[in-house]
Amino acid sequence: MRLKISFVSDKEYITLPLHHNKTVQGMFYKSLPRPLSDFLHEMGFFYNGRKFKLFTFSKIQSSHFIPLKSKKRIKYKTPITLYISSGVDEFTKNWGDFLLKSHRILLGKNELYLGSIEAVKTPVFKEEMLIRTLSPITVYRTFENERKYYRYYSPQEPEFQELISENLRKKFEILSGKKLDKFPIQIQPTGKIRKVLFKYKDFPIEAYEGTFKIKTDPEMFKTVYDTGLGAKNSQGFGMIEVLSEN
Repeated sequence: MRLKISFVSDKEYITLPLHHNKTVQGMFYKSLPRPLSDFLHEMGFFYNGRKFKLFTFSKIQSSHFIPLKSKKRIKYKTPITLYISSGVDEFTKNWGDFLLKSHRILLGKNELYLGSIEAVKTPVFKEEMLIRTLSPITVYRTFENERKYYRYYSPQEPEFQELISENLRKKFEILSGKKLDKFPIQIQPTGKIRKVLFKYKDFPIEAYEGTFKIKTDPEMFKTVYDTGLGAKNSQGFGMIEVLSEN
């Protein structure tokens, strides 16, 4: 289930850290009842010792933004729009209920008010679809030599599709309760793909945004749509929208 949320402000612009995924994530955690928020933040869903939160959110959408790189800040013209979705409908419904009842919402130090909220109609999923990233996709492997380090992969490398497939299989098994061995999936960039660099808690993350053609089982596509593609979805990565059915 997916929500489209518009926030308004008394100010023409709001100001956030240049790398503000954690700030947006924090707002969403605070917009849930305490037991649900604590469960998602501290525990989540375990799969072979790995935690999955099974939700994702988009980048901030605004008619205008002004990077203040020297101050490591960014300004967004209001109103702003965010999308959030989850494979667990209870989470999405609770976000909607809380925001509808809230007099104000704090995003960092910015005081916002709900402008509008709507449940986005779920597309009819086909075996092949054209998608666009609403937040960039990241996939990586962890290595240890003298120290732990992370190797991120681009869409041109075979590991990109391999890691997305493995991550998707785990999320599907958690949500469906079905054991899944192999399933067909092809991910092909279309047009220009842009590499973007983020920081989350000062931790560098390499990600990619643009349009992709994906071929997979429609049932798997719903998991992609609800929970995101790739890793770090709950940190604001991997949210996609469907552009067309092929």
